[in-house]
Amino acid sequence: MKRTLLIGTLLSLSLTLSAQPSLTLLSHELVPFTYHHDGQLDGVAVRLIQQIQDELGETYPIRIYPFKRALALTKLEPGYALFVTHWAPEREPLFKWVGPLFLNKVIIYQPPSPRHKLKSLDGLRHLPRVGVVLGNADDERLTREGYTNLVRYQTVDEALQRLVLGKIDAFPVGEMVLDAILEQRGLSHRTVTNSGVVLHESWLYLAFSRDQDDAVIARWQSALDRVRLKNGKGSLPPHQDRTSYQAAQQDPADQ
Repeated sequence: MKRTLLIGTLLSLSLTLSAQPSLTLLSHELVPFTYHHDGQLDGVAVRLIQQIQDELGETYPIRIYPFKRALALTKLEPGYALFVTHWAPEREPLFKWVGPLFLNKVIIYQPPSPRHKLKSLDGLRHLPRVGVVLGNADDERLTREGYTNLVRYQTVDEALQRLVLGKIDAFPVGEMVLDAILEQRGLSHRTVTNSGVVLHESWLYLAFSRDQDDAVIARWQSALDRVRLKNGKGSLPPHQDRTSYQAAQQDPADQ
């Protein structure tokens, strides 16, 4: 009897494990990259990831979480890949990377009629309140550089709402993201003020858990490269070239 129960338990466990996907793709709500439209997951990043999976002949589930949670899962647990993720030197050893997927230019925006006009990146430190998304690359960087005026929000949309109302004095956000949110809400660019100050310009990637086999990473990278060629996009700088590119984009004071 005990032997029968043991065999049944082991069989049940085996079936459960076999039903689990070998890879779970994670993303976070961020237009135009990932968002829900008419109840369906959509966005330029979602469509690109789906094209890569078609190229591979594989399908993996996509789960949507707040960015900080998705980043922590990918960093700490096996079998995850997160898109879209800002590459930075300090993040390099924490994940395995496939990309680049998109170029992200982050500009510092201010309220429609800013009380404290930003003229340089150095001035950001002296503003009363600077909005950031909790745990994202901008939060990580400004925290690391000792900023004490940060106000953290769960989403870009929440931070942008506070900016429009003048509740914060500045908010760094990607040009593509801002344009998409304003269009989605039917708002003009006069709703915010473009300070003209660039926080950084960097590549966005697909970041895999560190335990992922190198052969899998190579297959995904090769599939991405083929998709880009099919789409007529041409090739982007290879993995090993992005460090020099990023350095060239940084403000001299940050190097």
